[in-house]
Amino acid sequence: MLKWIFGKRKGKRKAKPGIGKKPPYEKARDIAGEGNLEERRKLAAHEDMEPEILYFLASDKAPEVRREIAENAGTPLQADALLAKDPNEEVRCELARKISRLIPELKPEQNEKLADMAMNVLTTLARDELPRVRAIVAEELKHATNVPKDVIKGLAEDLEDIVSAPILEYSPLLSGKDLLQLIASGMKSKKLAAIASRRNINTKVVEALVNTGESEAVHGVLKNKTANINDNTYDKISVQAEGQESIQHLMVNRDDLPMRTIQRISRFVNGSLMEALMKRHSEQKELVDELRATVKERIDRGETLDTEAPFEDDSYEPASIRVEKDFAAGLLNEERLDQALKDNDNTYVRFALGKLSGFETEDASKMINTGLGKAIVSLSWKSGLSMGMAVKLQTQIARIKRGSLLTADADGRYPITEDEMDWYLESFL
Repeated sequence: MLKWIFGKRKGKRKAKPGIGKKPPYEKARDIAGEGNLEERRKLAAHEDMEPEILYFLASDKAPEVRREIAENAGTPLQADALLAKDPNEEVRCELARKISRLIPELKPEQNEKLADMAMNVLTTLARDELPRVRAIVAEELKHATNVPKDVIKGLAEDLEDIVSAPILEYSPLLSGKDLLQLIASGMKSKKLAAIASRRNINTKVVEALVNTGESEAVHGVLKNKTANINDNTYDKISVQAEGQESIQHLMVNRDDLPMRTIQRISRFVNGSLMEALMKRHSEQKELVDELRATVKERIDRGETLDTEAPFEDDSYEPASIRVEKDFAAGLLNEERLDQALKDNDNTYVRFALGKLSGFETEDASKMINTGLGKAIVSLSWKSGLSMGMAVKLQTQIARIKRGSLLTADADGRYPITEDEMDWYLESFL
């Protein structure tokens, strides 16, 4: 049983455009051995091609052919095992995206030997020397429940944030004990913020995050409305908050502040935050009266309770809101994206691509995060942008190296057919 049997997320896909009909076996065999590059590339794209021919093409001298084999859902696992160690990074990226999407759909009743082989391929990719390959695996497996625990833990412990963050934030295979061990290992900044963003993190994990003293961990916990914060942990956050207005702002906007925490922070937050506290708890008359008394006491001590400068949270408008406003005003176009790129406003560009393409922001970001030229170019085309802009998006947003860039054809147009780009985009949804 050499055939890949695990299926696809949405069942049988339509044939890849531009590859023509599948040739007879004898002709296919001749093309695989002696055909030119384009003939071999098209042959490698047939998902119903005989597995021995696909296996043969997995060792083709041309990376363009091997990339097609890596992307092909009909490729036998023996060939995938070879490609997992391919010297070409684009080949490994394509394979990582394919197999990481298929693994979570494995059924218990499927052939155990094939399942083991698939997991071995996955493990190899999860340990790839290239962060982009590991990041693709992590992004696709972040919600998976049927992959080896050691693979998930390895990705969670990865030194690169783009690899570890999706697993730390979403993976259901990481227990509370696992999270405590990871925090204790000395994780910093974005990794801690990812854990802090998990849904329903328990009080022990929250306390461990706050005890790190890392600003991003504390901010993440306070922003997470599902985080379970006990009174003692709020006391610790209050100590950190006294000198950090950003933490004060987040605390004031929590609905679960204990009475003693409210009383404590009311002694140092500014006037606008005191007003926000009283408004949020307006139904608690005794508390509001106490807060007003605290205001009077502070004024009597000579405090003005005025803010000398607006908070960043108040003055900065999130990229998602700016994109919506520009779209409504008819200003969301290539010229606006070009300016955003010049301003290094990359978050705006990501939201804009989601809006212009009609995809969910998460799906558009997933395409960008693959770091694959075809994904970025197809998304740019779907967004109604020029090929020139697609090149800029590849270099500035996806950080694709010059040697892997997709560039315009001789007429300055997209180098891939519309049918193929549509087909490629479909594989992300």
